[in-house]
Amino acid sequence: MTATETIVFIDEVEDRVARLVLGEQVFHLPRALLPADAREGQWLRISLAIAPAPPGDSAALRKRPG
Repeated sequence: MTATETIVFIDEVEDRVARLVLGEQVFHLPRALLPADAREGQWLRISLAIAPAPPGDSAALRKRPG
């Protein structure tokens, strides 16, 4: 299993949401997912990898809200 890594810029942190910039794309993440010391104007290394389902996983937990 290989991870995908990329670097993103922290453009803004407001309330509990961080606005991140990746090239020309802008996306939002909950502030709680960032490192505690992450601040506006810094860069983050994001690494993603496929993981097995957690214990207790059920279709109800994965159901999309709304």
